[in-house]
Amino acid sequence: MTVFYAIALALLLANALPCAWFFGVHLATGQEHPRLTATKFLRWSVLVVLVTFNVTIFRHVILIIVNW
Repeated sequence: MTVFYAIALALLLANALPCAWFFGVHLATGQEHPRLTATKFLRWSVLVVLVTFNVTIFRHVILIIVNW
């Protein structure tokens, strides 16, 4: 499961860092396009976090059912 967390962390960083960058560009320039791009990266970051959480929870549920 450690490999799974490493991949999830890599995907999260691949989405969160550009999100922060584009939001900073939006704050510095006031343009709307960087904000929209940052929002897209934010949504993908949230998706990665939620999928990781769901896989972790369902893994524990399945292991409990199998070992019962």
